[in-house]
Amino acid sequence: MAGLGEGSEKKRKLHDGPELEIDVSAPEPPSKKALRKAKKKGNEPTSEGAAESKTQTTDQEASTKQQRSDYGIWIGNLGFNVSKDDLRQFLTSNCSFAETSITRINMPKGAERFGRVQNKGFAYVDFSSAKALNEALGLSEQLFSGRRVLIKNSKSFEGRPEKSQDEQKTGSASGHAPSRRIFVGNLGFDATKEVIEEHFGQCGTVAHVHVATFQDSGKCKGYGWVEFEELPAAEAAVKGYVFVPEDDEEEEEEEEDEGEDADSGKRKPVKAKKPRQRKIWVNNLLGRRMRMEFAEDATTRYKKRFGKEGEGKRQDGADIAEVDNYQDATREQTARSRPERARRQKPEYTRYDQETVQKLSGAIVESQGKKTTFD
Repeated sequence: MAGLGEGSEKKRKLHDGPELEIDVSAPEPPSKKALRKAKKKGNEPTSEGAAESKTQTTDQEASTKQQRSDYGIWIGNLGFNVSKDDLRQFLTSNCSFAETSITRINMPKGAERFGRVQNKGFAYVDFSSAKALNEALGLSEQLFSGRRVLIKNSKSFEGRPEKSQDEQKTGSASGHAPSRRIFVGNLGFDATKEVIEEHFGQCGTVAHVHVATFQDSGKCKGYGWVEFEELPAAEAAVKGYVFVPEDDEEEEEEEEDEGEDADSGKRKPVKAKKPRQRKIWVNNLLGRRMRMEFAEDATTRYKKRFGKEGEGKRQDGADIAEVDNYQDATREQTARSRPERARRQKPEYTRYDQETVQKLSGAIVESQGKKTTFD
């Protein structure tokens, strides 16, 4: 008991270490209110260390921007294992300019394969003079690591297919005109009508959803059609994103801060605020990137499928009622001209005769002939 009493009376000792030093002359960190004001004005208050790091990053960005020149090339059909050093050696060994003429090489990295990082098959190279640019362009169609590379001016877009007006407006590659009905592909097999309707409800009001399903399991085949009540909702769904207004949580406090001036005490005029919007992506569902494009109208698709281009009209312009009447008249005329023939019953060809079949099947066979009695 005495030992327990002595142990309980002992106090924990503080860890021996350097004392905390507080710099009183350091600037006071900005308050939340000041941060809100600076965020609204576009200027974030920072301390001295943060300001220095910010200036360093801006200097680095400026230096990287200065590295880009007006004399650049795009080189394609590269081998996926080609590195920047290999590309630099290929250019310098086949041209007369020095290695210092190459100011920048941008080679995007692709996915790793067998533990090695690969490129995406193309790169951008900048030069310091137009002479070096012209010499590099002359190396097009030359063999490099077993491939004939294609070299073009980075500012030349010749050969690129032009987008149509509908594609420029909507960003869709479908050949159909914008409509309220869209086609949705690359759906997951677990996708249901309710899930699709709820997902595309972010774009606008959904009028109808049709999902192609298997007959045996009832699961989705991977595609379907969604019809909206308004055209802008369908256009937003095809683009893959929609803007949603965002509410400001601390709007009232900011209005009070700007409403009165501390010196004059007069109320300042409050400027009209632009509504903030937030972008929401709708091109992913159940972890799959969907393919969306405008679809044909249901009636147009039905008429094309069954050979009808209009109400009572065919593709050749003939009236369907007149064609049907002509076909009925020709059928009656041919039926009258044919002689009536009796229907011939096809003979039943069997392997055994009727008696043998009756015996084999166990049926009762009727007796034939005369009955003979013996005394």
